[in-house]
Amino acid sequence: MKNKLNIFSILFFGFIFISVFHKWFFQGEIIGGDWPYLFKESLNNYHFLVPSWNVWQGNGLGGTNPIYFLQSFENITIFFANFLNIPWSIIYKIFWFGFFIFLSVASSTYFINAILGKLMLWQKLLGAIVFTTNTYILMLVDGGQMGIALAYSIAPLVLAKFIKLVDHINSSNKNFQLALLAGLTLSLQVLFDPRIAYVSMIVVAIYAALKIKSNISNIFYLAFYVFVIPGIIVVLLHIFWILPLLSFSQDLYQRFADSDNSLGMVKFLSFSDFSQSLSLLHPNWSENIFGKVGFMKPEFILIPVIAYSSLLFKFKGKVIFFALIGLLGAFLAKGANPPFGELYLWSFENVPGFGMFRDSSKFYLLIALSYSVLIPFGIYSICEWFNSKLKSQNSKLQFKIQNYLPIILFLLLIIYWAFLIRPAVLGQLNGTFKKHEVSKEYIDLKDFLYKQPEFFRTLWVPRQQRFTFFSNVHPSVEAGPLFNATSSAEVIRELRKTDANEYLSYLSVKYIIVPYDSLGEFFLTDRKYDKTIPEKIYKNLETIPWLKKIDGFGDIVIFEVPSPKDHFWLEKSGKIFYKMISPTQYTVNASAIHDQKLIFSEQYNPSWVAKIGDKEIKSEKTPENLNSFALKKGDYGLEVIFLQDKAYNYGRAISFVTFLIVLFFIFKYRKHSSLSN
Repeated sequence: MKNKLNIFSILFFGFIFISVFHKWFFQGEIIGGDWPYLFKESLNNYHFLVPSWNVWQGNGLGGTNPIYFLQSFENITIFFANFLNIPWSIIYKIFWFGFFIFLSVASSTYFINAILGKLMLWQKLLGAIVFTTNTYILMLVDGGQMGIALAYSIAPLVLAKFIKLVDHINSSNKNFQLALLAGLTLSLQVLFDPRIAYVSMIVVAIYAALKIKSNISNIFYLAFYVFVIPGIIVVLLHIFWILPLLSFSQDLYQRFADSDNSLGMVKFLSFSDFSQSLSLLHPNWSENIFGKVGFMKPEFILIPVIAYSSLLFKFKGKVIFFALIGLLGAFLAKGANPPFGELYLWSFENVPGFGMFRDSSKFYLLIALSYSVLIPFGIYSICEWFNSKLKSQNSKLQFKIQNYLPIILFLLLIIYWAFLIRPAVLGQLNGTFKKHEVSKEYIDLKDFLYKQPEFFRTLWVPRQQRFTFFSNVHPSVEAGPLFNATSSAEVIRELRKTDANEYLSYLSVKYIIVPYDSLGEFFLTDRKYDKTIPEKIYKNLETIPWLKKIDGFGDIVIFEVPSPKDHFWLEKSGKIFYKMISPTQYTVNASAIHDQKLIFSEQYNPSWVAKIGDKEIKSEKTPENLNSFALKKGDYGLEVIFLQDKAYNYGRAISFVTFLIVLFFIFKYRKHSSLSN
């Protein structure tokens, strides 16, 4: 009967997962949400090591990468695609979407074992279903936020390692090895998203505090092995991007905090109410439209009832701990909303690191972790309760109840869960789960731009579309942020100014493009695509005399800007030839007839210098916020380099050596442990 139950649970587990996730792997490209679409030609601009300066950062004017840690993982996957000559669509489905499913299932089952001990297979699979297919994570992956999703998926493994470390703090021979493993898993989570790692460590800190309360004499050892050693490992493994930020006086904390951290924005982004968060119901389920908050769905109320019913039975200490974590997560996930939303606002302003969470929805992780333990344990407890009540009955009846009750309860819960997430099961989600095609217009535009070898930028009015082609040679710029405009009308007013032509020429803009909103994402009126909006934009652009319209791209409207400047150009007269060695290094041969400035058409950064032998010429900011280097009359052979790249190289070396040392000690202690046993 046990084997039949295992087979039965595997079949229904497979039904849920195949129903929800099959479209990722059987419908061509994954297009939707924040998941980027990359043309094959764009992949050639990615390297195994992320450059410290990317020309397509800073709104296409160049800059350092704000998510350098996650970009590292993306570049590794792209490197495999290029090196192995495997289509990118296959690689990202394996390394991003497939890895998310594998990690979510594997780490959640490992986590449940660590918390509840050895359970039956159906109980583990039930916990994995709750953790991997709840409305929060489905909205996250449907929105293409795969960095956060991967950090979410490894959270159970991180917690399991740290909880095991805390529980074994008295076994000194195991402390160091467990601390290394905990630090290594936490480092991987930080690589995907440091904010989710912060949420995970909240659970660790609370668990450690409760544990040490019963044995205050171990507080030093606990702090050292649970926080100091893993913390040092995390910092050293991530020093490859932390060191440059510290070296060049950049705000490390601001890398993770959002741009607008006002309390008003926190209140605005507090979409969930307490009933929704307690019921593990994402406020945007299932349309996933930003700002469109749904009402509480009564069918979800049964989730916390099932979860917290486990407290009615005999339970382990860790069960009540995760019940409290679930309540804490529900309280924090609602953000500034009642009850006691003032506490969230106070924490946002006063608790170190809490400023990263103007969007409180990331605390849904705590609820998912809690319910992935409580719900399987609750069903298990119900079965045990029935068995105990039937001991006085005839053995035949007891046998039937003991063998068929788990199947019945599992089946009922799976049916109920499938009903809750039915939009996902029925293929009704509209983000990454929905099939989209790249329109022919964007393929033609990509070919048109790619065939032009010279450097230039494209300006998209008012913003670029997801199928925008970009590269190191042809970065794309959005007009709204460039002109600090909040509407297309403001952009048009800026382009009508007398100096607009010269300004765009200095920025090396060759084409102004009004995109075709093929997926209906931004030219909207009452949340519906409105074709009159782009028509009004390009008709206004047609009235600007210095713009030349180019036909042949269907619903994409293109205008050519006369005489755009090159990537490097001389302020006055002279000859110039340059070559890109990498995004952080250029060789330039210049013949300056007069004393003048060499203009480098990248966003100004004081770390850019021009080297002539041992002499360095520091960059000066132009009125257009570009880099410039003062040159005397004469012929020059220069090397233009980005100084911060040295710090990145040192950091990479330290991170790599740290990784090897950690692996060495892990295997050394494991070998020693196996020999002693």
